[in-house]
Amino acid sequence: MSPLFYLINMLLTLCVYLVILRVWMQYTRVNYYNPCTQFIIKITQPVIGPLRKIIPSIGKIDTATLLVLYILAVIKFIAIIKMYNTNAPNFNLQYLICGFYVILYSLGNLVFWMLLVRAILSWISKGKSILEEVLYQLTEPLIAPIRRVVPPIGNIDLSFMIFVFILIILNMVCMNLFSPWWGIISFSR
Repeated sequence: MSPLFYLINMLLTLCVYLVILRVWMQYTRVNYYNPCTQFIIKITQPVIGPLRKIIPSIGKIDTATLLVLYILAVIKFIAIIKMYNTNAPNFNLQYLICGFYVILYSLGNLVFWMLLVRAILSWISKGKSILEEVLYQLTEPLIAPIRRVVPPIGNIDLSFMIFVFILIILNMVCMNLFSPWWGIISFSR
């Protein structure tokens, strides 16, 4: 893998993550005044702000942000394909479908890292971090249903580990369903 590909891939991955976080924060109604939330809003606003004037929201669905996310995902997939196969066509209709795969894979990967950071912060800061507040608000809707079924045993909360196992199983299912595209996406990280 060339350093240029690595740089482009990481930049596009970061952009996809930031836009996913923006959509997710709107959906879960994260504390708007938290500095972490403000950072994500301010860094994505130069692109999403002008688009919101052109593309109106449909009810509670922020169509402008979702469109930016989808376009970034398609661009990321095209970049991955071009880096691995220089003879690949510049555009193919399958790339439009694979944009959804990139979003799904990125969402799963982002959830994994957020859960890991949240678990580590819970040991270190014990609820006193502004980042931990945002991570709690984003991931608790995913963890709470598992916690209702499998309550903490002593001081050990197994819901994080169970959710990570579910993510791994979903990744394997997607690998089987969306092969070979899913493999290309997951190999490129």
